[in-house]
Amino acid sequence: MEDLVKKVIEGDGCIPPKVCTDAIESKFSNALNVEWHARDEYYEAVFYKNNLEHVAVFTQSGVLSEYKLMLPEDYLPGKITDIIKTRGEIMSAVLRNKGNALEYEVIIIDNNLKRIMMIFSEQGKILTSKEL
Repeated sequence: MEDLVKKVIEGDGCIPPKVCTDAIESKFSNALNVEWHARDEYYEAVFYKNNLEHVAVFTQSGVLSEYKLMLPEDYLPGKITDIIKTRGEIMSAVLRNKGNALEYEVIIIDNNLKRIMMIFSEQGKILTSKEL
């Protein structure tokens, strides 16, 4: 268990291929505190930029396949916050960009203290809503 916690906190100490390190510098210049994790067939970089946490997923050939941006509540589009305010309180919000399609994953806690994950389209349409 201690090894798992250490890996989560410190990364797994992997050294990604140069094409991945070049790609992160190209796509996210001035990224701070980059930690690399080797996953099955890709490399994941966790880093900070503009005081926000990012997670970027690269193929072994250095292609950015997905990135996530942990968002403060006030960064969500108004349409989404308007919907959420009628249902509960925001616990966390993530912007996901996969293949140039933007989605917002928001976890809320409702008045009955149930946690609900909602995924919204860029236009504010609810794509998924499920209790956690």
